[in-house]
Amino acid sequence: MQIRGFSRRAGHFAGLVGASAVLVSMLVASGASASTAVKLYMIPKFTGIPPFTQAAQGARSMAKGFGYSLTYNGPSSASATQQVNFVNEAAGSGYKGIFISADDPATVTPALQRAEAHGVKVVSFDSDVLPAGRTIYVEGTSAQDIAYQQLVMLGSQIGYSGSFVILSAQATDTNQRTWNSILVQDLKKYPRFKNMKLLSIVNPPDDSAASAATYMRNIIARYPKMKGVIAPTTVAVAAAAQVLTQEHLCRKYVLTGLGDPLQMKPFVTHGCVKQFGLWSFSREGQVAMCAMHGVLTGALKGKPGESFSCGKLGKFTVGSRGTVSAGPMEVFTAHNLSAYTF
Repeated sequence: MQIRGFSRRAGHFAGLVGASAVLVSMLVASGASASTAVKLYMIPKFTGIPPFTQAAQGARSMAKGFGYSLTYNGPSSASATQQVNFVNEAAGSGYKGIFISADDPATVTPALQRAEAHGVKVVSFDSDVLPAGRTIYVEGTSAQDIAYQQLVMLGSQIGYSGSFVILSAQATDTNQRTWNSILVQDLKKYPRFKNMKLLSIVNPPDDSAASAATYMRNIIARYPKMKGVIAPTTVAVAAAAQVLTQEHLCRKYVLTGLGDPLQMKPFVTHGCVKQFGLWSFSREGQVAMCAMHGVLTGALKGKPGESFSCGKLGKFTVGSRGTVSAGPMEVFTAHNLSAYTF
């Protein structure tokens, strides 16, 4: 789940710090400095891939304006057990807030609850924890929109008729499970999808590109007559595109899903992938930081109907189960991909 900084939104981002000046006046008045700033910790599912790096960059740009210090660190590969270690480290080292994209909610939530019991505030992003382990969850974009748009991206290329497979992330990923569940419901709910048939939801054992490529090859071997594949993870969609390219199958199967523009650009340029979507992870990180500020100052309790402002990004409202949507999803094609800088 990854996206580079969008040039179209650069102007929006630039005004965030200035617009938050009133919110941080108490920190300025107290003479807060880098050494005395409130410390926050951001834990991704794993490090080393663009989306989480971009989320951290967005959060850090807002942190400076609020007078916070942000540390970004986490497992080098997907591991909920290692995430627990990072939660414990943050809670025991004077950090007042933790951001986390959960690898496995059931595993990390107890550690987050222990941290909360010691006064640490928790905001989840990208992939939620159990509600008992955080105050607010900031999703990159609406789960309903992701599910529906993925079906439209595939359906529009196969005439809304034929079978397909979902190549997802590991089964413990909460966002993947949510999107896939809504997608299954949408197949039955909307008449335009009535002739599209989901053959299988495939969950590799981890979120690595190697596993995604292996499982993509297995899907092709098992379902040679399928029309296409939806991969709702940036790692899997790029790996699947590489497999189709190597096997010279780009014209036989349609591939779409959620991808990072920089990673997907070669496949779009060469015509292997016609459409894919994503949202701005930088924006998601910024909104998460605004939400954290509200939680830390006591303005937000995570109750539905609460609202907060995030500079020129606008006003955000807390929905059911303490969820906030950071913004819309963008659909990328060969026609608009060059409009974005990375």
